[in-house]
Amino acid sequence: MPLLRQRYVAGMESHPFLSPDWIEAALGLREELASAAPGPVRTARVNLVVTDTPFGDGQFRACIDTGAGGPLPVPGSLDHPDATVVLDYPAALAAFVTDDPDAVARGFLTGALRVDGDLALVLILFGEHMTDEQAAFARFAQTRLRAITALE
Repeated sequence: MPLLRQRYVAGMESHPFLSPDWIEAALGLREELASAAPGPVRTARVNLVVTDTPFGDGQFRACIDTGAGGPLPVPGSLDHPDATVVLDYPAALAAFVTDDPDAVARGFLTGALRVDGDLALVLILFGEHMTDEQAAFARFAQTRLRAITALE
């Protein structure tokens, strides 16, 4: 990962979470990090649905297929996913950018975050049972996501 850190540019432009400009920047980040991503703990196909977004029609759909592209989501949906995670905008921001486990827990408790399908697989995908290398990569990727995100 040292090569990736050398590419990081302090003060890079930030955008509101899930805005069209943020999505474009996140896809560029995904492409940059793809070759450095460690293999998955387990292959997973997960759809994400973020509700109450301030952009577009108020809903953002993305997917993660660890067998075909790594752990970072891309816009769109998969046919026959292992699970679908539905979460509201604040819970998504907490889960993917700010790393606020309390906000994620509140999302579960209030119904703002729910999992349809294989909950155990989702927990593995989002941090349970990661190797040290996978955890370090996840922290690095999240730091980079935070850098492109305007937190207002």
